[in-house]
Amino acid sequence: MTTLNYTEDILNRFLNQLERRKKSDKPLSLNISTIYKDYRDNFSDSQEAIDAAVSRLIGHGILQGKRDVQGYYTKVTMALSQCDEAYSFVQREPKAQLLQKQRELLCQVQGRNTGLAYRFSTDMLVLLDSEKFPGYGIGQDTDKLRDILLILEKIDQLKTETYVRNFSEAIFHDSKRFQTLQGAVEHILMDYTPDAMDESNILEQYDLYQNPTYVYFKGGWILYAGTCMFDIAALPGGIGLPISALGSITKIQLTGDTVISVENLTTYHDIPEEKGAILYLGGFPNHVRVNFLKLLYQNEPDANYFHQGDLDPYGFLILENLCSRTQIPFKPLEMDLQTLQQCFIKGHYRPLDAQDKKIMQYPLLTSYSEIFDFMRQHNCKVEQESFEAMQLNL
Repeated sequence: MTTLNYTEDILNRFLNQLERRKKSDKPLSLNISTIYKDYRDNFSDSQEAIDAAVSRLIGHGILQGKRDVQGYYTKVTMALSQCDEAYSFVQREPKAQLLQKQRELLCQVQGRNTGLAYRFSTDMLVLLDSEKFPGYGIGQDTDKLRDILLILEKIDQLKTETYVRNFSEAIFHDSKRFQTLQGAVEHILMDYTPDAMDESNILEQYDLYQNPTYVYFKGGWILYAGTCMFDIAALPGGIGLPISALGSITKIQLTGDTVISVENLTTYHDIPEEKGAILYLGGFPNHVRVNFLKLLYQNEPDANYFHQGDLDPYGFLILENLCSRTQIPFKPLEMDLQTLQQCFIKGHYRPLDAQDKKIMQYPLLTSYSEIFDFMRQHNCKVEQESFEAMQLNL
């Protein structure tokens, strides 16, 4: 168990008070027995350490204070003239200096960027001008801010599938540094990415992956790569291709007139191959997936395009994202009010969460208002796997 350094804790409390308050010449003050509840507890192991810390600081002339009739310190004060010594004692930079350092760093980034890092730094500069430190867990940590800005600069430049550890090694010379910042980066990307999506997949939007990902094909596909032709229908169960292979495909033909994009891998396996050209993209479409789908539409503009996803707000968000990024008129398949009602009646649903309710408000999804009204009224959403599960009668 780590023992609190009361000397540093007391000084940091004074300095926090100094940095929070507006200009004033009055001394800073703290009530020791108020901030440390066990100070007057004779059975507490901390009492002696707290008392010794206050006595030490008074002895050094940093604090002023007296004991009460019972021998305890009550109100102690620190004159503004002692603040510099307090900062030095705890090896802490004054707020004004930290704000200036971060401001200079953000301005440097703005000077060489127009994308994510620029937009993020613009908002952070507004906070600094209000004497507030950046959010996203950055606060006063200038090194963390610097590294996050570097990530935003470099991630914006990725155009091919890149693995997280390789990316981290390339920019930090440390394959694990990105992992320590990943949560903050994902939150920032969610807030600064025009097409909202699931946070668990947000890195993939920028071609950053933990491991290789695959696109799965089955049914009526004929894919051409150079002089090679791949008749997917001849392979029962289909085939999986790594994302890196999609760029090698030069031509696409369909043996039928229907393309079905599927959100979940289990449902992809459940759909009979006879229904058409079945496709599992493995997440939100990134640059490579988008280019492949554009090639598909260029080769087969008259086909019928469907997307089968979860009957939840994210499912519709994925569908709209797919349409907007590829300019392909995908239609929802089994993503209608009647299907939702059937699943609800049979008990195959889950309750909505706060994120679901937030996504329902997106202007992009206004055409699904009738479905969302039912979801709100009955507090329900449905996964694709429910359709097959209902056939099991278990």
